[in-house]
Amino acid sequence: MWTSEDALKELASRAFRLMPVPEIPEREGLLLFTRAWDEPFSDEVIIRGEDDATACRRRLVDGVDFSDRNHFVWYTDGSVVEVVDELIFHLPHPANPRAPSANLPSPGNLWVSPGLRAQMSS
Repeated sequence: MWTSEDALKELASRAFRLMPVPEIPEREGLLLFTRAWDEPFSDEVIIRGEDDATACRRRLVDGVDFSDRNHFVWYTDGSVVEVVDELIFHLPHPANPRAPSANLPSPGNLWVSPGLRAQMSS
């Protein structure tokens, strides 16, 4: 049985990098791990708590913008263990013909900066 700590070690062993997240009170403790593939894809794991995480793959358009809620080709929500398991052991490599490549509607629960959220809702 995996633990959250095992999942984080697995991310590190697979070249995921811990990225800095702006310090804002409502996102205290948020962790963001990323892994860049050959253009144009990037995988991300957003951890809000041990039982509250999201993993996603996005198509990169004009570089990387972590507040961009578009261009997702795959995502899943769940515990840290669940999302890391799905991402690492079940999602095919981006070059694999079975890998998802079509853009999906943006998941609503990914972290977006408050300023950008205000712009999107107006």
